[in-house]
Formats: sequence, C-alpha cells, structure tokens
Amino acid sequence: MSAAPTGRPTRKLTTRMLCQRYGVTDRTVDRWTASGILPTPMRINSVRYWDETEVEQRERQHMRAARQPEPNSAA
Repeated sequence: MSAAPTGRPTRKLTTRMLCQRYGVTDRTVDRWTASGILPTPMRINSVRYWDETEVEQRERQHMRAARQPEPNSAA
C-alpha cells in the first residue's frame, strides 16, 4: 500500500466498494474512470483497486468545480 500524507498506509477500494460508495453500477465506475472522473486504478491479479486518498482528492476537485459559478455570457 502507498502511504498517505500522514505516513499511514491508505486503503484500496475495489469496484464493488466504489459502487456502494456512490450508489452506482460497475459500468458507471468504468465510464467515470475512462472520462477521468475517477483516477486510474492499479491492477493486482486482474482486480482493479483505487487508492482511497486519490478518490477523495478527485471528489474534492469535482465538488469545487461544481460550486464555481458559470461565467455570465450575457454581458
């Protein structure tokens, strides 16, 4: 496992864990990974694992982007 900024090992999330976390199907996880919403997973014995810290960083980025107001194009 990789180390978190605190030096502790980070948890690895499986596809099933991500599906439960977001309430989506595995196909949605595939699409989110392909579109860059989720980071690229590591593969161990054909099983995909996402680093929880990286997933949480992406969540924060997308939340910040969603809160940004759209530029007013009617100027």
